[in-house]
Amino acid sequence: MAKRILDELKWHPAKSLSDAEITYLHRSPRGDEVTISGGEILALEKSFFVVMRAGRETRIPYHRIREIRHRGKVVYRKRAEEI
Repeated sequence: MAKRILDELKWHPAKSLSDAEITYLHRSPRGDEVTISGGEILALEKSFFVVMRAGRETRIPYHRIREIRHRGKVVYRKRAEEI
């Protein structure tokens, strides 16, 4: 579901991935959540998206996405039972 929404934001002529904010679960011992701008996404692959973090490409699986906002409006939120 999250991938489909990111694809739509990227390819729909009236929308823009750059206007999105993506919150995902970061793989750290604390299990932090990280929020990035859609403009930071370098590529949308089959099972993950690619961002530049700390000077290197990082692949983040779509299942770690918790929320997607587009122009301030929540367009995707992972249900609690999926977490």
